[in-house]
Amino acid sequence: ILKVKTRHYGGYMKGIILLANYFEDVEALITIDILRRAKIEIDLVSMEHNLEVKTQSNIKVIADKLVSEISLSNYDFLIIPGGKAVFNTHLESSVTKNILDYFYNKNLLVASICAAPMVLGKYGYLEGKNFVCFPSCEEEIKNAILNSDKRVVVDSNIITSKAAGTTFDFAYEIVKYLKGKEEADKVLNSVYY
Repeated sequence: ILKVKTRHYGGYMKGIILLANYFEDVEALITIDILRRAKIEIDLVSMEHNLEVKTQSNIKVIADKLVSEISLSNYDFLIIPGGKAVFNTHLESSVTKNILDYFYNKNLLVASICAAPMVLGKYGYLEGKNFVCFPSCEEEIKNAILNSDKRVVVDSNIITSKAAGTTFDFAYEIVKYLKGKEEADKVLNSVYY
């Protein structure tokens, strides 16, 4: 298992991307790809009863672990992609809430894109913070500062991004947060962004 030394965490780190059926394809898969190119370890964690999870366009993805199998103390950051999964699962899931609570309360990185910032907003984690999300989803987020002109917003340990079209920017900011600007630039240049 590859362990990654990071600037922000001062040691080794590993993260999870939380996948429920009908997650947005681009937002999850490009983010996973860019992080792995940066040698950042990330587990695909299924919220379903098996490892197979469907994307929004019905592509079947095999996750690394079931959510019931993981110990959150083994992880240093959390990513929640958008898509129908936000509405079908995450917004009403006590499991998602408990995972989010863990990372946020430990001041670990929480990154969400498209509709997924609504989950953070629902539990008050965007209160007083700058954020961006899919247009119209901000109506569900109270007491936060919408930056609608931005593609990605970083505010303390929270990264939010607008939509599928901003996924490369989203992944870049995650790598930059975890490993620094030089590594983030290197990875993005390697895919000729």
